[in-house]
Amino acid sequence: MSETLEQVLADARGELPILERRNGSWSPKDIREFVDRVAAAAEEWLTWLSEADAAMRCGYSEAWLRARFPSLQREGHARLNGRARQYRACAIPRRANVVTAANRGREAAKAMRKVG
Repeated sequence: MSETLEQVLADARGELPILERRNGSWSPKDIREFVDRVAAAAEEWLTWLSEADAAMRCGYSEAWLRARFPSLQREGHARLNGRARQYRACAIPRRANVVTAANRGREAAKAMRKVG
């Protein structure tokens, strides 16, 4: 299981008194490792999903998401990228919706056949 952001920050804070007592400092390698651990722990916060991907993830329609967009945007969990709506992964519940995923896969395959 991956580390939580709370664990990563607590570990770093725990190391600070030791560094202070020894008059030490973090090397670039130590800082890189810390930043990588923070990024891995915060992946769901840092990942933005398109509206279609968010709908697939939660199992609700894009219209359902659009209705919630303003409140999610106020909370910092949704944004406009040009005219496209995006949602922070951590704000979108995971629900298995195999039927919707299969239907979207079929639609994409049909669209590709029309193009090719």
